[in-house]
Amino acid sequence: MSGFTAEDICDLPHDSLPLPGWVRDFAVRPSVLVSAHFDASLTMTTAAFEAGVADAYRSVFRQLEADPSVRPVRFWAFIPSIHLDLGGGIDRYKAFNTARYGAFAAHFGQATFLAGSIPTASAVGVDGQRFQLHCLATTEPGVPVENPRQVPAYQYSRRFGPLPPCFARATLLAGDSDRPVLLVGGTASIVGEDSAHDEDFSRQAQETLMNLASLVASAEGRPLPVSGADLRPMLAKYDEIRIYCPRPEVRGEIVNLVCTNFSAARRVEMVRASLCRAELLIEIEGLARPTRVHTRA
Repeated sequence: MSGFTAEDICDLPHDSLPLPGWVRDFAVRPSVLVSAHFDASLTMTTAAFEAGVADAYRSVFRQLEADPSVRPVRFWAFIPSIHLDLGGGIDRYKAFNTARYGAFAAHFGQATFLAGSIPTASAVGVDGQRFQLHCLATTEPGVPVENPRQVPAYQYSRRFGPLPPCFARATLLAGDSDRPVLLVGGTASIVGEDSAHDEDFSRQAQETLMNLASLVASAEGRPLPVSGADLRPMLAKYDEIRIYCPRPEVRGEIVNLVCTNFSAARRVEMVRASLCRAELLIEIEGLARPTRVHTRA
């Protein structure tokens, strides 16, 4: 059991959302952090919002050009009114994905990013008007890690929008260190490409834990966990986690989930936020420390 109690979990604001605490402390590798933002008014058209997102990504890439030694490995996007209906079956998250797709195709080259050589990311909905984009870049190129239980996001069908999300599920920084780092993006109750356990928080939480454990197993080149007993050793390798949840009334269940499953976590943050799909009730991201690595992950 973890030594965490309800008082140890840090509740963060849900409008001007800060980056996870571990990003400020990240000193494992030489790194830089760059950001961009714009005010996303509720009256923006689809085209105007997509243009703002594209400009934000271009700003980030221009800032990174100042140091050619670094490469982007982790993105965070905080999207105001993420499920705002823009018409034609498009909401702000789908419009965001369209703009990100174009920005990545221009920067990385379409063939490169469609082969999966892209950074890890999280994108959640926040209150207020400010769209925020943050990027962590390191001198060490990251190795993308996918979860075999899930379809890679960049291969999603058109059921999830005209253009798919573009991100790796996790990024491994292995280097020559005896403590590799696994940057794990927003992970939820998705199997294949479908949301699982609609409106059932407890079952969604367990599916999310299975996906988090599977990412560590994949990075280590181990068989995927198949039961609760298999999860604990993999989840014990997370020392930083952030939990996004749109329902504050389930905080007690989240505290129990943390105390039961994340025995090595030294910092846990909880944020009330809307998730990329309205039916999802919990998303977890974090930092894990694999004990061995499979460099072809």
